[in-house]
Amino acid sequence: MKQILQNIALSSCVLTLIACGGDNETATATQSTPLAQVTTASAKVALTPIERGEKIYRRCIACHTLGKGEKHKVGPNLYGVFGQVAGAREDFNYSKAMKASEIVWTEETVNAYITKPREYIPGNRMSFAGLKKAEDRAAVIAYMKQKTQ
Repeated sequence: MKQILQNIALSSCVLTLIACGGDNETATATQSTPLAQVTTASAKVALTPIERGEKIYRRCIACHTLGKGEKHKVGPNLYGVFGQVAGAREDFNYSKAMKASEIVWTEETVNAYITKPREYIPGNRMSFAGLKKAEDRAAVIAYMKQKTQ
């Protein structure tokens, strides 16, 4: 569906360029280039780490909120999490394992936790399997830091 919408948007731009009397060479070159090729080239625009983190974090929004004052879901709201002791908020029912961990959430401990939560803190209730790629974890952490401080 995304590909179809991109193709429609690109076609619309080409038609606008032609209708507005744009450069004929550019219009002709664009018309003769296959749409899929143009779309593929434009889709490879690199995301910033925070944009990438936001995209990856979408997996987390079913269970966690990030904004100040937002409600807890299945997992706790994560606003202000960096620098906090794990399981210390009084307004969320953490697992015994999380409460007993005495971990202070830093970039390093969050990175280790979201790699494999069940291995990092055995007995915690987070059902998320983890993020295998270091660059994905770094991006999520960058996004979380921006949104939770």
